[in-house]
Amino acid sequence: MFTGTAGAALLTVLAPILKVLFEAMGRSFNDWLAAKRAEQTNRELGAARTTSTLNRETADAERRANQVAVDRPDIGTVVAGLERGDAF
Repeated sequence: MFTGTAGAALLTVLAPILKVLFEAMGRSFNDWLAAKRAEQTNRELGAARTTSTLNRETADAERRANQVAVDRPDIGTVVAGLERGDAF
């Protein structure tokens, strides 16, 4: 097959080629991983923004409901007004 010298010569020639090939594959894989991480971060950020928006809208709705409850007239006042002929 190969002698020691021929094998060493072949490895000498192939070593830089293999090094460049593996480095390129490593960079490509790292770039792919970075893109996947960025996609996941964007999904998580979108979910956090959605949750924040929903929480804010829920809090606003609760504040409005509480304000309506505070501002609504007493039932006795409404009945007395209806008996007087007031329009509500």
